[in-house]
Amino acid sequence: MAKKKTLKQQDFQKKKLKVGKPKQAASNATDTSFVAKTIHLPNQTKLTSTNDAEADLLRRLSLCKHHSEITRKETLIYLQVAVPRVIHGQVASRLMSACIPLMCDPNKHVREELLKLLDVVGSCDANTMRLYMRPLVLFMGSAMTHISAGVQRDSGRFLQCVLRHAGHELVRAAWVKMLRGLCNVLGWPLRGAASASAGAGSNVVSMHKNRALQHQNLQALADFIRLGCAEPAAAALAGCAAPALYAKYLLPDCPQPYSHLKLFVREFPADTAAAARPLHELDTLVCEDAATRRDVFLGHFRPVLAAQLPSLVKDGGDCGRVAANLLQLLDHVQQAAA
Repeated sequence: MAKKKTLKQQDFQKKKLKVGKPKQAASNATDTSFVAKTIHLPNQTKLTSTNDAEADLLRRLSLCKHHSEITRKETLIYLQVAVPRVIHGQVASRLMSACIPLMCDPNKHVREELLKLLDVVGSCDANTMRLYMRPLVLFMGSAMTHISAGVQRDSGRFLQCVLRHAGHELVRAAWVKMLRGLCNVLGWPLRGAASASAGAGSNVVSMHKNRALQHQNLQALADFIRLGCAEPAAAALAGCAAPALYAKYLLPDCPQPYSHLKLFVREFPADTAAAARPLHELDTLVCEDAATRRDVFLGHFRPVLAAQLPSLVKDGGDCGRVAANLLQLLDHVQQAAA
């Protein structure tokens, strides 16, 4: 017992240094005097340009989900240059699937580069935008109801981009959803919405602080209403009437060529107008024709716009100018429906 007690006491005693002797190294010290010639990183990815543009692009698509916002931004810049070469290939499908979710990216510069990329895709091949209309509508709706005010405010810019390249498909596919989302972004509560305060949240304050972005969303709303409520042009109707004899034997141009038969459509009774239905029940309504879109707009959205726009006209500026044009557009739609 005495020997063990003596050994324990020696563990806690500090050894005295002798003159001219270096300090004794610890028993668990690691020797770092070696020099490393190479460093191997097992997870390192080598990105170099290859002769195969599609293979190089596929390797870079995974960087769209990178944690660094700078990497995501630079990837989108690279894709803008590569899109014209691969837009008609199989890689276009994976490109759109990887990039469209970035509409809700928290970084402003990433969203700006995505907007440029979608514009390049639409300019090279508008059919690609039409083919991916459902995910575009899905993520535009998510951006319009996003918790981040910056993502909400930029949703109108993406809407304008899709309107430029595939506007008719957009108004047919998501007429009610886009109108409801734009009213939410602008802070205008809708009657018959899920909650009485729908749209009247923090985005109202943030929108008043960003008049330039409010002007863009108002312009997007005006362009969307103008395109959705307008009748087909007379020149387009004349062009369709010429080959009427053999057009039924060709591939259709519209996504639902037999929608006029209303085989899978939930239709309102003849004595009940669309305006009499609650707003949340209009999600299943098919808005393929301009007459139906006008009825829905006049019944649910026109009163809200007519109540909110005069105050913007009084404020003046770019917002006041767009609001005045919107008021004239409301009267024009009302006259067209009469």
